[in-house]
Amino acid sequence: MKGYRLWALVVIIFLYALPISTATPYWVKPGVYIEYIAQRYDPYIETQISHGTKLESVTTASILYFRNGTEYWVDSYNDTLIKFKILGESGEYFVVGVIIELKNVTIKFSLHNGTSAPAFWESTDMLSTSKRVSADGEVSVKVKLRSLRIFGEYRIRKRDGMVFGIDGRPYGHTFLWINPNETPKGNDTFVVLPTLNWTMKVERVSAMDKPKKTYYGEFGPPTAILSLMGPPLVIKGRLEFTTQTPGGICYDPATGMVLSPTTLSILISPDLAAIGIPFASFMDERVAYDQMVKGNPMWAGLLPLYDTNAEFQRVEEVPFSKAKTPWKYAFYIALTVLGVIAGTRGRGLPKR
Repeated sequence: MKGYRLWALVVIIFLYALPISTATPYWVKPGVYIEYIAQRYDPYIETQISHGTKLESVTTASILYFRNGTEYWVDSYNDTLIKFKILGESGEYFVVGVIIELKNVTIKFSLHNGTSAPAFWESTDMLSTSKRVSADGEVSVKVKLRSLRIFGEYRIRKRDGMVFGIDGRPYGHTFLWINPNETPKGNDTFVVLPTLNWTMKVERVSAMDKPKKTYYGEFGPPTAILSLMGPPLVIKGRLEFTTQTPGGICYDPATGMVLSPTTLSILISPDLAAIGIPFASFMDERVAYDQMVKGNPMWAGLLPLYDTNAEFQRVEEVPFSKAKTPWKYAFYIALTVLGVIAGTRGRGLPKR
């Protein structure tokens, strides 16, 4: 009887822990970092100019950044790197830090009624600054910088991947991973912008029997696209975003790793909204050139995975049939669990 009770206790503990242990991919843990990049590529810029695009409109990043009550429009004309790092755990949450590194930057913002906006950039990076005063007294400011870093910190709830700002406000599901054990369902709410009363929902999940390319390496097959849909996004005085489908998230269904958080250039992500960036556009110009000029569909998206120290388990390559329901991956996940840990590229932790 004593042995039976002990066994029953073990089973109960296992069942109680199961939802927590399967809510996030196995590789998600403190110390893990994930980097995405949007790089400058001169052949792409030359192509755009030849088609009549103004040089100042060709950016690797355009970011709407809210900081201390001021709205900043940040444009980057050289490489832009986004680093996410799981700093630690706090109860049922992961604590995540993010650094956005931009080069050759222009910042535009407005000041009203004698207000001021403290600089969040290094004075040594400043190249120039200019001001223009309108008839109603509004001051428009333009600052040009060699480089800029935007820092932030937020939380991801372990059991469901929900993103929370430091103030506890929810923003939707993280764009860093998709739970490989539970495929998102159509009409599920995926992005929430509380201050704008705006949400974006899952439209569909599509599977592909071809690998997808990132700077880190190839993933799949299969690979997957999570398509999202939202109403027109209006940010008063800044933009009106009317596209119904802002794009999708390309990810690896075996590991849950997001290979590119946007397949188009537009990114409305809870992970960025939680640090004051409700809207951004990223364009890796090398990827764009390969897709638009060379017709190469292999890339995962326009903000591809650049590096990570996540430890993935080896899996056998399994055939994927379009005739079958694409999301019955139980056999694939089982192979993953039985695999051995693969070595990483060993680039080391990102500098903070």
